[in-house]
Amino acid sequence: MSLHRIDSVDGDSIEIRLRQLGASKIQKVQGNLYFIKFILEDNFEVMYTYNINAKNKYFLQRIEPYPIPHGTFSNEVKIVDFIKKDIQKFKKGMKSKHFDDFLEATAQANKFVRQLDDFYLNYYVEEDSLISDSLGQINTAIDNLNKRLESIINHSKKID
Repeated sequence: MSLHRIDSVDGDSIEIRLRQLGASKIQKVQGNLYFIKFILEDNFEVMYTYNINAKNKYFLQRIEPYPIPHGTFSNEVKIVDFIKKDIQKFKKGMKSKHFDDFLEATAQANKFVRQLDDFYLNYYVEEDSLISDSLGQINTAIDNLNKRLESIINHSKKID
């Protein structure tokens, strides 16, 4: 059996498992790249993408409601288990009165990362006191936000 056929069989098997979890749409691109959409309560969408690489490993990333990589998995069972738990966590999280605030905070954080990336890759970033001072202030502000978030996390009860 060729490598392409093994990938195809694994992909078909994972599609069945994801549909059993409630995936509303699974789109296969080029045989090794997948997009999976789940529609939860109030038409809230959670979407993932994963690809099967040449070493038959699965790289997973959630792309909606916000992008975050989740790493490499060794087999389809592990990737489906991760998605299942992630969807369950979103269902619980959606019940929080702070869910919209959480989504807004992640949207703002992602906007900041995109702007910083755009600035660094598309503008001349020379030695300049304004740039150095500003980047220093940005790093201090981010450090303070991380400390505040850690404090909130330490104050909150962990979900099993």
